Amino acid sequence: MTAILLTVLGACTLAPYIVFRIQKRLVPGIFFKIATSIFFLLTACAAAMAWPAETFEQYKHLFFFILIGQIFGLLGDYWMDMKDMMPKDHDAYAFAGFASFCICHLFFIAGLYRTYAAYGSGIGWKYQLIVPAAGLVLAAFVLVTEKPMKVRYGKFKGIATTYSVIFGMSIAMALCCWLFGDNNPQALVMTIGLVIFLLSDLVLSGTIFGEGKDRPIDYALNYLFYYGGQFIIALSLLWIGWRVAPGA
Repeated sequence: MTAILLTVLGACTLAPYIVFRIQKRLVPGIFFKIATSIFFLLTACAAAMAWPAETFEQYKHLFFFILIGQIFGLLGDYWMDMKDMMPKDHDAYAFAGFASFCICHLFFIAGLYRTYAAYGSGIGWKYQLIVPAAGLVLAAFVLVTEKPMKVRYGKFKGIATTYSVIFGMSIAMALCCWLFGDNNPQALVMTIGLVIFLLSDLVLSGTIFGEGKDRPIDYALNYLFYYGGQFIIALSLLWIGWRVAPGA
């Protein structure tokens, strides 16, 4: 299957990128980074292309919203690397990275809601309660654990808190679509991808805002979790095809 092959190719370009990143050879590494990001975008496209025509018509908005969200994720990851390559503009690139990731998850939320919750489901109140509450809980966790985790957000506390709210809502939206929607396995697989994505951010917060948390293992885990999450989110679109095609 094409989507699986693209995921394998993505893993092949991710490995040298991690090596270059650990060696702080950012310029050659960024080419492998871009290649890996292109592969997860192509994976989402290949997964959607595997759908029957009627399935694509029904779920095309979910595909486009996930694809656009991942493009903003790619941009956010790029800005985060640029802050290290251009130290004079460190803060501007860091804010741009956070903003891009916020937009990424807003597109995920919008795509999931439009697909699973917006049309006559009769469960809108659950989304309206659980999704915002989850965002606030994640943001509170980030703020409360700042000292125990030995990180200092400083001037980035506002944008980091905003991002945490949106990210928490993104995970909760996917989970709610699985639990209260039509139990489509795509939403469950996407939830898993988002949780893995979250693990990368927990590691990343230490490398950016913490002390002594920029070891090789920290960089490796950050990118393994980040790209692992992005590829799983892209591959989640396959589950729609597998479910609908037999009954088509």
